[in-house]
Amino acid sequence: MIIDIHQHITYSKYPQFAKLTENGYGSFTGEDLLHDMDKWGIDKSVILPLTNPENLDLFGVVGNQEAIAVCQKHSDRLIQFCNIDPRAMLNQKKSDFSILMRVFKDLGCKGIGEVCANIPITSPLYKNLFYHAGKEKMPILFHFSPKRGSYGMIDKPGLPGLEEVLREFPDTIFIGHAPSFWNEIDANLKPSARNGYPKGPINKDGRLWTLMAKYPNLYGDFSAGSGHNALTRDPDAGVRFINKFHKKIFFGTDMFMKKDAPPMHLTMMNDIFADNKIAKDVYENIMHRNAERILS
Repeated sequence: MIIDIHQHITYSKYPQFAKLTENGYGSFTGEDLLHDMDKWGIDKSVILPLTNPENLDLFGVVGNQEAIAVCQKHSDRLIQFCNIDPRAMLNQKKSDFSILMRVFKDLGCKGIGEVCANIPITSPLYKNLFYHAGKEKMPILFHFSPKRGSYGMIDKPGLPGLEEVLREFPDTIFIGHAPSFWNEIDANLKPSARNGYPKGPINKDGRLWTLMAKYPNLYGDFSAGSGHNALTRDPDAGVRFINKFHKKIFFGTDMFMKKDAPPMHLTMMNDIFADNKIAKDVYENIMHRNAERILS
């Protein structure tokens, strides 16, 4: 069993928006995704809608309603998430998000994400969202950003804001993603490289090791180039991280494009398993068991 916890699809009825994708991905509908899943042996995928204004329509990715419709049509293969902006519900810091979350839960949504609102992670608006997510037992998959002017939760080097909310909302499951999250695997990370793809060995374990070990409600999704780079730039350190936190890491791709080769994340996991660098239970936890446990 393989579950991809991080996938997107583009509008099926409005392919014009897919032309806006900054990486030139083009159209990638639910049917395209299912074709690729069959091709590469991926059993299920979590569909993450985009609704935050910072990147709404920028990638041509579907919002909540179309994502739900596609997932309901293929409920044996696709898992629904919803996306809730912390500024929604009249932009009030004490809005009752639980009412909205229960509607999405009734429609089959298992979590919230990919949350990309470009405001500080410790803002009252975000904290209100986190509180209700914990109350409704809906994990949050979030994109991290080092600054304003992009998309993603904003935090400082060393992720002090993330630690604050992990401590304040122990019932909320946080699933981290993006360069500014994964690059904290390295204690010698330069501030200028927080949103990049640094290379070279990891000579000292960074804050991510500490936070993952200390807080049971923190998880990581190694999709896209960010997670893959963090775990392969120093292969020995990457394997050590995987073996240490295999109950807190999810397989994901975030590669919504028609692929001529298997996703690099799948190749990475299959290679280190074939080379006996990780045990079978480590492989299976990452590839499906963690997702099954968290999303049940």
